Amino acid sequence: MARPFFTTMILLLLVLSAVKTFGQNLPGIRPVPPDDLDSFHSDVVANPQEIDLGALNPGGEANGTFYLKNRGPGSLEWFAKGPEGWKLSESQNISGLVGQTPEPLRIHLAYVREVGTSKNRSCSLILRLEAGGNVATLRRELPAGELREEIRLLYDGGTISLSFRASLLEMNPRPLLEASPLRLDFGTIRPGEQTTKKILLKNRGRESLKWKAGVAGGRGMPSTAPPLVGRYISFRNEVAGAGSPSFSGPLQEGLELSGKWAEEGGYPSGQGAQSVLRYRFTGTGINLIFWKSPDGAPFSVFLDEQFVTLIEGYAERRERVEALAVEGQLDGPHLLTIVNGAGRLTVEGVRVVGKPIRKGPRGWISVFPDSGFTSRETDYVNVTLDTRRLAPGIYGDRILLISNGGEADVELFVEVAADTTPRFLDVHRYLAGSDYLYTTNPQAEASRLQLKGYRHTGIAFRLFAPGTPGTTDFFRWFNPSKGDHYYSYDPKGGKPLHGYLQEGAIGNIATSRLSGTRELYRWFNPATGGHFYTTDQSGEGITKKGYRFDGIAGFVR
Repeated sequence: MARPFFTTMILLLLVLSAVKTFGQNLPGIRPVPPDDLDSFHSDVVANPQEIDLGALNPGGEANGTFYLKNRGPGSLEWFAKGPEGWKLSESQNISGLVGQTPEPLRIHLAYVREVGTSKNRSCSLILRLEAGGNVATLRRELPAGELREEIRLLYDGGTISLSFRASLLEMNPRPLLEASPLRLDFGTIRPGEQTTKKILLKNRGRESLKWKAGVAGGRGMPSTAPPLVGRYISFRNEVAGAGSPSFSGPLQEGLELSGKWAEEGGYPSGQGAQSVLRYRFTGTGINLIFWKSPDGAPFSVFLDEQFVTLIEGYAERRERVEALAVEGQLDGPHLLTIVNGAGRLTVEGVRVVGKPIRKGPRGWISVFPDSGFTSRETDYVNVTLDTRRLAPGIYGDRILLISNGGEADVELFVEVAADTTPRFLDVHRYLAGSDYLYTTNPQAEASRLQLKGYRHTGIAFRLFAPGTPGTTDFFRWFNPSKGDHYYSYDPKGGKPLHGYLQEGAIGNIATSRLSGTRELYRWFNPATGGHFYTTDQSGEGITKKGYRFDGIAGFVR
């Protein structure tokens, strides 16, 4: 009885082999390679799978981003379990949807302080996870030393483990000065205006920190600091809580991002080879200031569409570096293009070379307070610029911080524009439900924005200041029943506005094309009656939400 069974099995194997060979040679029939088998079932992958947050002192913070992707068809819902032993501050969940487009899962680790006695100290930590608009906060106390934790993601079909690590350092017994930022970009202001920025000052030691601050070469300060070469321009988003990179002032005109970008500490952070940064500048050279990290990779630098060099973005520990990107060019307008590699690239800003950096007259910079004692608290040093005696040009100087726990050298830069330069107003876009609110003065509308739950989505465009030749008022209306804002330079709206209440002008808009302006496109959703405004001709993908093109509202910067 055994012989027929084995004979049958041999015949079956021969038939299967023949079918496989036949299928391989038939046109239109392709055997499935082993690597393609994963595409027949859902599988979530992450890049990177581990993040090194570097060394943290008490009071230190670090950020990282995992990018999640579904290798299978469709989208998957997932939720994350915090590291074992960590306690949720509230009953929060962190979850989201992941498809073929990489989605960010951001982590933020804060080493709050040391706790306990001198014989039994531990580190008080706060971990924040953010994805898909959800935020979860966890806490734990751990001894100083090497930290490595796992975050488990659960989804229909499996789990995936992500990890992060950090070195938790004990507080130095002696006072230790830490100041940030070490570069201040005051942007462009008009003659006669005053502007103020802050330097954050912390003591990373146990003993009290005694410090003083002042302008290099000023009262009680040494004057041996080297001269400044090149103007520093920060890419930091000054609007807290924006969530995605947005830029104000001249940056909005000169800086362009494409591909997958998020924010890390307010700075643009790109992930993957499709992340491209373009910056227009005028000068003879430019340096790039960025962070190297364990999840970084080489990236390419182009000038005026021509390849220049390859810069390494990888380092075993996260570190800020300044690298020469371009030098020795003819003085004039240029386009710097950064094409990211396979890793993560976070950019702080650039230093543009080619124009002289002037020093202002004595007294144009004031520092307050100029001395103090710091223990565990965070102190701020206010730096105020008075441009009343300054001619148009680029100015720079150094603020020195001297203490019994070290020294810090803070560079500052400002461009004083000519009186003939038009003034522009940044237009902030906020979203609540399907209502898009645009304002040039979010501080004045802060209570309304908070009460109605508006979320800041960035700088949408720039309007002109009132009185600018060739421009007129740009009015805003609101319909309480529809929950929709509408904008037009026509005092009557340009179309029937039943139920809309005028809320006044938010700035001036050009009614015809002026030099340096671009179209502001209006989009309309027939289903909801909502309106959307953008300078993007494709509508920033708003058509996916049912919006239709509704004309040109005017011309903006």
